[in-house]
Amino acid sequence: MFTPNTFENFIIRADRKELIIYLMELNFLKKENICKECKVYTKFYSHKRSFDNYAWRCMNKKCRKYKAYFNIRTDSFFEGIKIHFKDILRVILKYACSLQSFMIKKSLDISGNTVDKIIKKLIHKIPEQDFRNNKLGGPGFIVQIDETMMNYKCKSHRGRSPENKSDALCIIEFRDKITRVYCTLIENKKAETIIPIICNQVASGSKIWTDEHKSYSSLSKNGFIHESICHKYEFINSQTGVNTQAVESLNNAMKWLIKKKKGIKTEKRKSFLKEFCFLFNNRHDLFHAVLKLLKVN
Repeated sequence: MFTPNTFENFIIRADRKELIIYLMELNFLKKENICKECKVYTKFYSHKRSFDNYAWRCMNKKCRKYKAYFNIRTDSFFEGIKIHFKDILRVILKYACSLQSFMIKKSLDISGNTVDKIIKKLIHKIPEQDFRNNKLGGPGFIVQIDETMMNYKCKSHRGRSPENKSDALCIIEFRDKITRVYCTLIENKKAETIIPIICNQVASGSKIWTDEHKSYSSLSKNGFIHESICHKYEFINSQTGVNTQAVESLNNAMKWLIKKKKGIKTEKRKSFLKEFCFLFNNRHDLFHAVLKLLKVN
């Protein structure tokens, strides 16, 4: 298993053919290609007029596309990005090492728009967070749940604009520390909105800690061990230890990031949450988690 350093050293020193073959080995590029015209496998050829100097070529004499060249980037993450593989991979590498976009732009001689395009494409490849096949909680874990407002509060204004109000439901799995997180936008804070989400993502019988919001009052009837804390009087129950401090710390980290970005546009908040959860849940091996996004189907 390679490290970010060994990966970067290789992509810097490799020639074009070595890098293309390596990307095929990693399943980032297709290892074979079928001519769409004759349905016969094409050949891998050197092609100086191609941007990458290599292309697929149909060598079926009976085909109307005989000797035609086809782009090796087709159906891969790299399709539509018109810079060399090395430059694309270096952007991805720095993103996978948790560098922010402005730092990536400063460290590479690549246009800011291209960096943004690559990162946007990466985020688009992140799968929707869904723990239905491996639910949060269960024996030995505590689940904490809270809602948070995603609106950016400007210093020069009082309060937040109600016009672009967005609430997120945040669920964390906890055992000594936060192990996994799930966040999703919610239309409102009503029980009929929140409870089905919790039932889908949290294992039945799990111990759940929340505040005293009335929407959580039916959790016990839905097969959970539910305890709550009244923040009006205390933040940690002195007798039972019930609290929501872990999920609130996650909410604070999210709000700090939103503030750093000077707010998130309403239409981009779902994508922001998806990326936020992906980065957090893969924080111990983000490099390899990001590289998995590049694999061809």
